[in-house]
Amino acid sequence: MPEETITVRIDSEWKKRIEKLAAEQRETKSDVVRKALIDYIQRKEERKEIERSAAKKFASGKISFEELTRITGYEKARKIAFYVKTAERSFEEGLS
Repeated sequence: MPEETITVRIDSEWKKRIEKLAAEQRETKSDVVRKALIDYIQRKEERKEIERSAAKKFASGKISFEELTRITGYEKARKIAFYVKTAERSFEEGLS
């Protein structure tokens, strides 16, 4: 895959830290930043998948609200519970 160039602005303290890390690892600043961005995005994607899986388990009754809260955090758990209850009510109303 061809590489693209992006420009990122950071304050001077972070630039110094990147330069120090690059020197310690004998890599370029670009390598350090690239690896950090890739790692960050991969962790975010993994977290989304974990939360999606937990939401499905909650919706099917396989885990409790408390377990959902531990996995997703209270605010996301509340939203998921709201959507599940709304879907259940909508389904029940459709059957009446």
